[in-house]
Amino acid sequence: MMLTGSVIAIAALIMLWSSVPTPGSPLAQLCGALGALLLLAPLAFVIMKRSGLTNSPPAWFIGHVLATSLGTCLIFIHVAAGDWFSPPGIVLLLLVFLILQGSLLRAIFSRGFSLLFARNSASTGFSAPGTLDKAALQTVIDAKTQLLGTLDPAAEEALFSPALKHWLRHPWKSFRYLALAEREARMIGARASAGIELGWSRRIHMLAALGFYLGLVSHIVVVLFFAGYAADGGSIDWWHITDWGG
Repeated sequence: MMLTGSVIAIAALIMLWSSVPTPGSPLAQLCGALGALLLLAPLAFVIMKRSGLTNSPPAWFIGHVLATSLGTCLIFIHVAAGDWFSPPGIVLLLLVFLILQGSLLRAIFSRGFSLLFARNSASTGFSAPGTLDKAALQTVIDAKTQLLGTLDPAAEEALFSPALKHWLRHPWKSFRYLALAEREARMIGARASAGIELGWSRRIHMLAALGFYLGLVSHIVVVLFFAGYAADGGSIDWWHITDWGG
């Protein structure tokens, strides 16, 4: 939360900067380019975590938080004098949402999740519903085990989750396994124990991140290759490749 507060304070100071550079100025362009590169760190974190290429996911998580914080400050310098009520402004709002929601998840929801597992570790696990159909549950587990034998024979069913390599090599099998795992979780009450907020917050974060990256790429493509369209009849005061769309 202290890091988020620092980002908010720096962003506020940037907005109050009397001689803030225009988005097309050399300084603002440089800040935008560096900020965009730093904002790729969360994408690298997801790839490293899901691919199993790193032995220290927490270190990558810390790196992605720090890179995102610094990148956001640079992006604010880039956009401070721009039009926030525009398509690029929506991309910026998604970035702000990701920072605030991510901080909330880390500071509040993650504590609730830790307490949930601490409580369950001292008991008998998640509270299974009284109407649990054990035969149906065993059928799902058997289907998972059989599918896992063709997806990753060396993995253990109780601990396995499809990683990036599985999605790339066997996308349909990975999807089927994930669907079975979700079905099992619902049957034993794991999703209900975790709560609606914890269950959906991560999905929302990932969808917002996807929207942000798509918006970021679209913005870069437009200002570089369709500078005339981006300028909307005005002067093109930034470095660009072509001025199509003018």
